[in-house]
Amino acid sequence: MTHHAIIVGGGIAGSAAALALRKAGITAEVYEARHDGGDYSGAALRLPRNGLNALRTIDAHDIVNDISYPVANTELSSGTGRHLGTVSFTGNGHNDVPRTMPRARLARVLRSAAADRGAAVTMNKRLIAATSRPGSVIATFDDGSTAEGTVLIGADGLNSTTRRLTFPSTPEPHYAGTHLVYGYAPASTAAPPSPDAFHIYWGRKATFGYTTAGGDIYWYANIASPEPLSTEEARDTETWRRRLVKLFRRDRTPAVDITRAATVILPSNTRTLDTLPTWHTDQVILIGDAAHAVPPATEQGAALALEDAVVLAQQLRSSQVAPAFETFEAMRRERVIRAGASRRSRTTHRRGVPRWIEQRSRDRRIAQAAQSGAMDPPAWLHEHQIAWD
Repeated sequence: MTHHAIIVGGGIAGSAAALALRKAGITAEVYEARHDGGDYSGAALRLPRNGLNALRTIDAHDIVNDISYPVANTELSSGTGRHLGTVSFTGNGHNDVPRTMPRARLARVLRSAAADRGAAVTMNKRLIAATSRPGSVIATFDDGSTAEGTVLIGADGLNSTTRRLTFPSTPEPHYAGTHLVYGYAPASTAAPPSPDAFHIYWGRKATFGYTTAGGDIYWYANIASPEPLSTEEARDTETWRRRLVKLFRRDRTPAVDITRAATVILPSNTRTLDTLPTWHTDQVILIGDAAHAVPPATEQGAALALEDAVVLAQQLRSSQVAPAFETFEAMRRERVIRAGASRRSRTTHRRGVPRWIEQRSRDRRIAQAAQSGAMDPPAWLHEHQIAWD
Protein backbone atom coordinates (compact mmCIF):
# COMPACT_ATOMS: atom_id res chain seq x y z
CA MET A 1 0.00 0.00 0.00
CA THR A 2 1.13 3.59 -0.56
CA HIS A 3 1.74 5.33 2.74
CA HIS A 4 3.79 8.22 4.05
CA ALA A 5 4.57 8.19 7.76
CA ILE A 6 5.11 11.13 10.08
CA ILE A 7 7.02 9.85 13.11
CA VAL A 8 7.00 11.98 16.27
CA GLY A 9 10.03 11.10 18.36
CA GLY A 10 13.58 10.41 17.21
CA GLY A 11 14.61 8.04 19.98
CA ILE A 12 14.82 4.26 19.91
CA ALA A 13 11.19 3.58 18.94
CA GLY A 14 10.88 6.34 16.35
CA SER A 15 14.21 5.69 14.66
CA ALA A 16 13.57 1.95 14.53
CA ALA A 17 10.13 2.63 13.05
CA ALA A 18 11.75 4.72 10.32
CA LEU A 19 14.22 1.92 9.56
CA ALA A 20 11.46 -0.69 9.44
CA LEU A 21 9.23 1.48 7.26
CA ARG A 22 12.05 2.14 4.81
CA LYS A 23 12.65 -1.60 4.54
CA ALA A 24 8.93 -1.97 3.82
CA GLY A 25 9.22 0.61 1.02
CA ILE A 26 7.32 3.30 2.94
CA THR A 27 8.59 6.87 3.10
CA ALA A 28 9.02 8.35 6.55
CA GLU A 29 9.83 11.64 8.22
CA VAL A 30 11.13 11.71 11.81
CA TYR A 31 10.62 14.77 14.02
CA GLU A 32 12.49 14.99 17.31
CA ALA A 33 11.66 17.70 19.87
CA ARG A 34 15.20 18.06 21.22
CA HIS A 35 17.90 19.77 19.25
CA ASP A 36 20.31 16.85 19.73
CA GLY A 37 18.05 13.99 20.79
CA GLY A 38 19.69 14.14 24.21
CA ASP A 39 16.57 13.53 26.25
CA TYR A 40 17.07 9.79 26.66
CA SER A 41 18.46 10.16 30.19
CA GLY A 42 22.02 9.07 29.42
CA ALA A 43 21.38 5.83 31.28
CA ALA A 44 22.77 2.51 30.14
CA LEU A 45 20.48 -0.32 29.10
CA ARG A 46 20.84 -4.02 28.47
CA LEU A 47 19.11 -5.06 25.26
CA PRO A 48 17.86 -8.66 25.47
CA ARG A 49 17.77 -11.19 22.66
CA ASN A 50 14.26 -10.34 21.49
CA GLY A 51 15.39 -6.75 20.95
CA LEU A 52 18.46 -7.94 19.07
CA ASN A 53 16.25 -10.21 16.97
CA ALA A 54 14.06 -7.24 16.04
CA LEU A 55 17.16 -5.27 15.02
CA ARG A 56 18.32 -8.17 12.89
CA THR A 57 14.97 -8.19 11.08
CA ILE A 58 15.51 -4.58 9.95
CA ASP A 59 19.22 -5.06 9.16
CA ALA A 60 20.42 -2.97 12.10
CA HIS A 61 21.92 -5.67 14.31
CA ASP A 62 25.53 -5.16 13.22
CA ILE A 63 25.55 -1.39 13.68
CA VAL A 64 24.29 -1.81 17.24
CA ASN A 65 26.82 -4.55 17.99
CA ASP A 66 29.53 -2.09 17.02
CA ILE A 67 28.58 0.38 19.78
CA SER A 68 27.67 -2.09 22.55
CA TYR A 69 29.13 -4.79 24.80
CA PRO A 70 27.96 -8.33 25.64
CA VAL A 71 26.67 -8.77 29.18
CA ALA A 72 25.70 -12.41 29.52
CA ASN A 73 24.80 -12.74 33.20
CA THR A 74 23.33 -11.13 36.28
CA GLU A 75 25.23 -11.80 39.49
CA LEU A 76 23.17 -11.45 42.67
CA SER A 77 24.65 -10.64 46.07
CA SER A 78 23.43 -9.52 49.46
CA GLY A 79 24.38 -6.23 51.06
CA THR A 80 26.94 -8.15 53.11
CA GLY A 81 28.69 -9.18 49.90
CA ARG A 82 27.55 -12.81 50.03
CA HIS A 83 26.94 -14.27 46.58
CA LEU A 84 23.31 -15.40 46.19
CA GLY A 85 23.26 -16.74 42.66
CA THR A 86 23.76 -16.19 38.94
CA VAL A 87 21.12 -15.62 36.29
CA SER A 88 22.41 -16.57 32.86
CA PHE A 89 21.20 -15.12 29.57
CA THR A 90 23.11 -17.67 27.49
CA GLY A 91 20.80 -20.64 27.93
CA ASN A 92 19.46 -22.88 25.18
CA GLY A 93 22.77 -22.83 23.32
CA HIS A 94 22.54 -19.17 22.30
CA ASN A 95 25.67 -17.29 21.34
CA ASP A 96 23.71 -14.06 20.92
CA VAL A 97 23.77 -12.57 24.42
CA PRO A 98 22.25 -9.27 25.57
CA ARG A 99 24.17 -6.12 24.66
CA THR A 100 24.76 -3.15 26.95
CA MET A 101 25.18 0.46 25.85
CA PRO A 102 24.08 3.98 26.81
CA ARG A 103 20.49 4.56 25.79
CA ALA A 104 21.43 7.80 24.02
CA ARG A 105 24.04 5.99 21.95
CA LEU A 106 21.53 3.41 20.75
CA ALA A 107 19.05 6.14 19.79
CA ARG A 108 21.76 8.05 17.97
CA VAL A 109 23.00 5.18 15.80
CA LEU A 110 19.46 4.12 14.87
CA ARG A 111 18.57 7.71 13.96
CA SER A 112 21.70 8.02 11.83
CA ALA A 113 20.97 4.70 10.10
CA ALA A 114 17.40 5.80 9.36
CA ALA A 115 18.70 8.96 7.71
CA ASP A 116 21.27 6.99 5.73
CA ARG A 117 18.50 4.76 4.39
CA GLY A 118 16.36 7.61 3.19
CA ALA A 119 14.21 8.74 6.11
CA ALA A 120 14.08 12.50 6.61
CA VAL A 121 15.18 13.34 10.17
CA THR A 122 14.54 16.79 11.62
CA MET A 123 15.60 17.88 15.12
CA ASN A 124 14.20 20.64 17.33
CA LYS A 125 10.60 20.15 16.14
CA ARG A 126 8.06 19.89 18.93
CA LEU A 127 4.56 18.67 18.07
CA ILE A 128 1.70 20.92 19.21
CA ALA A 129 -1.24 19.63 17.17
CA ALA A 130 -2.30 16.64 15.08
CA THR A 131 -5.29 17.11 12.78
CA SER A 132 -6.84 14.15 10.99
CA ARG A 133 -8.48 14.48 7.60
CA PRO A 134 -9.98 11.81 5.36
CA GLY A 135 -6.98 9.77 4.29
CA SER A 136 -4.32 11.96 5.90
CA VAL A 137 -3.08 13.62 9.08
CA ILE A 138 -1.34 16.97 9.54
CA ALA A 139 1.24 17.51 12.27
CA THR A 140 1.81 21.08 13.42
CA PHE A 141 5.01 22.02 15.22
CA ASP A 142 5.90 24.79 17.65
CA ASP A 143 7.69 26.83 14.97
CA GLY A 144 4.50 26.99 12.90
CA SER A 145 5.62 24.45 10.31
CA THR A 146 3.52 21.44 9.34
CA ALA A 147 3.96 17.98 7.87
CA GLU A 148 1.34 15.79 6.22
CA GLY A 149 1.21 12.02 5.96
CA THR A 150 -1.16 9.12 5.68
CA VAL A 151 -0.24 8.06 9.24
CA LEU A 152 1.24 9.71 12.30
CA ILE A 153 3.24 7.46 14.62
CA GLY A 154 3.64 8.67 18.19
CA ALA A 155 7.01 7.31 19.33
CA ASP A 156 7.67 10.09 21.81
CA GLY A 157 8.04 8.13 25.01
CA LEU A 158 6.38 8.02 28.40
CA ASN A 159 5.65 11.76 28.37
CA SER A 160 4.13 11.49 24.91
CA THR A 161 2.70 14.69 23.46
CA THR A 162 1.06 12.58 20.76
CA ARG A 163 -0.81 10.60 23.41
CA ARG A 164 -2.01 13.75 25.18
CA LEU A 165 -3.24 15.29 21.94
CA THR A 166 -4.87 12.12 20.64
CA PHE A 167 -6.35 10.83 23.91
CA PRO A 168 -6.77 13.93 26.09
CA SER A 169 -8.78 12.10 28.77
CA THR A 170 -6.11 9.45 29.33
CA PRO A 171 -4.49 9.69 32.82
CA GLU A 172 -0.88 10.81 32.99
CA PRO A 173 1.85 8.37 34.00
CA HIS A 174 1.99 8.01 37.77
CA TYR A 175 4.75 7.51 40.31
CA ALA A 176 5.58 3.84 40.98
CA GLY A 177 7.20 4.17 44.41
CA THR A 178 10.92 4.15 43.69
CA HIS A 179 13.67 6.55 42.74
CA LEU A 180 15.92 5.13 40.05
CA VAL A 181 19.38 6.69 39.88
CA TYR A 182 21.70 5.99 36.94
CA GLY A 183 25.28 7.01 36.48
CA TYR A 184 28.79 6.47 35.20
CA ALA A 185 32.12 6.21 36.97
CA PRO A 186 35.61 6.02 35.44
CA ALA A 187 37.35 2.69 34.87
CA SER A 188 39.97 3.70 37.47
CA THR A 189 37.38 3.46 40.27
CA ALA A 190 38.24 0.96 43.00
CA ALA A 191 35.60 -1.67 42.22
CA PRO A 192 35.84 -5.37 41.33
CA PRO A 193 35.66 -5.83 37.54
CA SER A 194 32.37 -7.15 36.21
CA PRO A 195 32.90 -7.18 32.44
CA ASP A 196 30.37 -9.85 31.48
CA ALA A 197 27.63 -9.30 34.07
CA PHE A 198 25.48 -6.79 35.83
CA HIS A 199 26.32 -7.34 39.49
CA ILE A 200 23.33 -6.51 41.70
CA TYR A 201 23.61 -6.05 45.48
CA TRP A 202 20.50 -6.15 47.66
CA GLY A 203 21.55 -3.76 50.41
CA ARG A 204 20.03 -2.72 53.73
CA LYS A 205 18.32 0.38 52.37
CA ALA A 206 18.48 0.15 48.59
CA THR A 207 19.57 -1.99 45.65
CA PHE A 208 22.75 -1.24 43.69
CA GLY A 209 23.94 -2.68 40.38
CA TYR A 210 26.84 -2.09 38.01
CA THR A 211 28.87 -3.50 35.14
CA THR A 212 32.32 -2.71 33.76
CA ALA A 213 31.48 -4.13 30.32
CA GLY A 214 32.14 -0.82 28.56
CA GLY A 215 35.40 -0.05 30.36
CA ASP A 216 33.84 2.73 32.39
CA ILE A 217 31.37 1.66 35.06
CA TYR A 218 27.66 1.79 34.26
CA TRP A 219 25.69 1.72 37.53
CA TYR A 220 22.25 2.26 39.01
CA ALA A 221 20.56 2.46 42.40
CA ASN A 222 16.93 1.59 43.14
CA ILE A 223 15.55 3.33 46.22
CA ALA A 224 12.07 2.88 47.65
CA SER A 225 10.38 6.16 48.55
CA PRO A 226 6.75 7.13 49.19
CA GLU A 227 7.23 10.49 47.47
CA PRO A 228 8.50 11.31 43.97
CA LEU A 229 11.49 13.54 43.41
CA SER A 230 10.90 17.20 42.79
CA THR A 231 12.54 18.88 39.81
CA GLU A 232 15.05 20.58 42.10
CA GLU A 233 16.04 17.30 43.76
CA ALA A 234 16.56 15.64 40.41
CA ARG A 235 19.09 18.30 39.38
CA ASP A 236 21.27 18.42 42.49
CA THR A 237 24.12 16.03 41.70
CA GLU A 238 26.25 16.60 44.80
CA THR A 239 23.31 16.24 47.17
CA TRP A 240 22.54 12.94 45.49
CA ARG A 241 26.13 11.79 45.80
CA ARG A 242 26.01 12.39 49.58
CA ARG A 243 22.61 10.72 49.81
CA LEU A 244 23.80 7.61 48.00
CA VAL A 245 26.95 7.33 50.11
CA LYS A 246 24.79 7.53 53.24
CA LEU A 247 22.36 4.89 51.92
CA PHE A 248 25.08 2.38 51.11
CA ARG A 249 27.71 3.11 53.76
CA ARG A 250 26.76 0.11 55.95
CA ASP A 251 26.75 -2.33 53.03
CA ARG A 252 29.85 -4.32 52.12
CA THR A 253 29.61 -3.59 48.41
CA PRO A 254 31.36 -1.34 45.86
CA ALA A 255 28.43 1.12 45.92
CA VAL A 256 30.09 3.81 48.06
CA ASP A 257 33.35 3.86 46.08
CA ILE A 258 31.48 3.95 42.76
CA THR A 259 29.07 6.74 43.71
CA ARG A 260 31.88 8.81 45.22
CA ALA A 261 33.81 8.53 41.95
CA ALA A 262 30.79 8.96 39.66
CA THR A 263 31.16 11.57 36.94
CA VAL A 264 27.46 11.40 36.06
CA ILE A 265 24.51 10.96 38.46
CA LEU A 266 21.02 10.95 36.95
CA PRO A 267 18.13 10.59 39.40
CA SER A 268 14.63 9.85 38.14
CA ASN A 269 11.21 8.71 39.30
CA THR A 270 9.98 5.33 38.19
CA ARG A 271 6.57 5.82 36.64
CA THR A 272 3.97 3.56 35.15
CA LEU A 273 1.30 4.10 32.54
CA ASP A 274 -2.13 2.58 33.00
CA THR A 275 -3.26 0.30 30.19
CA LEU A 276 -4.82 2.40 27.44
CA PRO A 277 -8.17 1.30 25.97
CA THR A 278 -6.66 1.68 22.51
CA TRP A 279 -3.37 2.76 20.97
CA HIS A 280 -4.76 4.27 17.78
CA THR A 281 -7.33 6.41 16.04
CA ASP A 282 -8.08 6.44 12.30
CA GLN A 283 -4.72 8.02 11.36
CA VAL A 284 -2.63 8.16 14.55
CA ILE A 285 -0.98 5.30 16.43
CA LEU A 286 1.25 5.05 19.52
CA ILE A 287 4.21 2.68 19.87
CA GLY A 288 6.85 1.97 22.51
CA ASP A 289 6.65 3.75 25.87
CA ALA A 290 4.07 6.17 24.50
CA ALA A 291 1.64 3.22 24.39
CA HIS A 292 2.81 0.75 27.01
CA ALA A 293 5.63 1.66 29.37
CA VAL A 294 6.93 -1.38 31.29
CA PRO A 295 8.84 -1.39 34.63
CA PRO A 296 12.62 -0.90 34.32
CA ALA A 297 13.20 -4.19 36.18
CA THR A 298 11.92 -6.11 33.17
CA GLU A 299 14.73 -4.72 30.96
CA GLN A 300 12.24 -4.86 28.10
CA GLY A 301 11.27 -1.25 27.32
CA ALA A 302 13.63 -0.77 24.38
CA ALA A 303 13.20 -4.32 23.09
CA LEU A 304 9.41 -4.09 22.99
CA ALA A 305 9.65 -0.73 21.22
CA LEU A 306 11.87 -2.31 18.58
CA GLU A 307 9.39 -5.14 18.13
CA ASP A 308 6.56 -2.60 17.78
CA ALA A 309 8.43 -0.81 15.02
CA VAL A 310 8.93 -3.96 12.98
CA VAL A 311 5.39 -5.28 13.36
CA LEU A 312 3.80 -1.93 12.52
CA ALA A 313 5.88 -1.55 9.37
CA GLN A 314 4.94 -5.05 8.26
CA GLN A 315 1.23 -4.32 8.68
CA LEU A 316 1.40 -0.97 6.88
CA ARG A 317 3.32 -2.59 4.03
CA SER A 318 0.41 -4.85 3.11
CA SER A 319 -2.76 -3.13 4.32
CA GLN A 320 -4.79 0.05 4.48
CA VAL A 321 -4.29 2.17 7.58
CA ALA A 322 -7.33 1.08 9.62
CA PRO A 323 -6.86 -2.69 9.32
CA ALA A 324 -3.08 -2.29 9.73
CA PHE A 325 -3.54 -0.45 13.02
CA GLU A 326 -6.13 -2.93 14.27
CA THR A 327 -4.00 -5.96 13.43
CA PHE A 328 -0.89 -4.37 14.94
CA GLU A 329 -2.65 -3.72 18.24
CA ALA A 330 -4.19 -7.18 18.32
CA MET A 331 -0.76 -8.73 17.77
CA ARG A 332 1.07 -6.64 20.33
CA ARG A 333 -1.25 -5.89 23.26
CA GLU A 334 -1.24 -9.24 25.07
CA ARG A 335 2.52 -9.61 24.72
CA VAL A 336 3.45 -6.21 26.13
CA ILE A 337 0.98 -6.53 29.02
CA ARG A 338 2.45 -9.91 29.90
CA ALA A 339 5.98 -8.54 29.58
CA GLY A 340 5.14 -5.66 31.89
CA ALA A 341 4.01 -8.10 34.57
CA SER A 342 7.12 -10.28 34.16
CA ARG A 343 9.49 -10.00 37.12
CA ARG A 344 7.91 -6.73 38.12
CA SER A 345 9.68 -6.64 41.46
CA ARG A 346 12.93 -8.39 40.54
CA THR A 347 15.20 -5.49 41.47
CA THR A 348 12.81 -3.41 43.55
CA HIS A 349 13.83 -2.94 47.16
CA ARG A 350 11.20 -3.05 49.88
CA ARG A 351 10.12 0.23 51.34
CA GLY A 352 11.68 1.22 54.60
CA VAL A 353 14.67 -0.39 56.32
CA PRO A 354 14.24 -4.15 56.72
CA ARG A 355 15.25 -5.68 60.02
CA TRP A 356 18.13 -8.15 59.95
CA ILE A 357 15.79 -11.14 60.04
CA GLU A 358 13.81 -9.73 57.09
CA GLN A 359 17.03 -9.20 55.17
CA ARG A 360 18.08 -12.79 55.74
CA SER A 361 14.68 -14.03 54.64
CA ARG A 362 14.83 -11.88 51.51
CA ASP A 363 18.34 -13.08 50.68
CA ARG A 364 17.28 -16.70 51.15
CA ARG A 365 14.32 -16.24 48.78
CA ILE A 366 16.57 -14.66 46.13
CA ALA A 367 19.11 -17.48 46.42
CA GLN A 368 16.40 -20.14 46.15
CA ALA A 369 14.81 -18.41 43.15
CA ALA A 370 18.17 -18.15 41.37
CA GLN A 371 19.05 -21.77 42.10
CA SER A 372 15.65 -23.10 40.99
CA GLY A 373 15.69 -21.19 37.71
CA ALA A 374 12.71 -19.06 38.67
CA MET A 375 14.69 -15.94 37.77
CA ASP A 376 15.88 -17.20 34.40
CA PRO A 377 14.75 -15.11 31.41
CA PRO A 378 11.46 -16.56 30.14
CA ALA A 379 11.76 -18.13 26.71
CA TRP A 380 8.41 -16.77 25.47
CA LEU A 381 9.78 -13.26 26.00
CA HIS A 382 13.47 -13.47 25.15
CA GLU A 383 13.37 -15.95 22.28
CA HIS A 384 10.69 -14.02 20.36
CA GLN A 385 11.51 -13.51 16.68
CA ILE A 386 9.72 -11.63 13.92
CA ALA A 387 10.13 -13.00 10.40
CA TRP A 388 10.23 -10.51 7.56
CA ASP A 389 8.02 -12.28 5.00
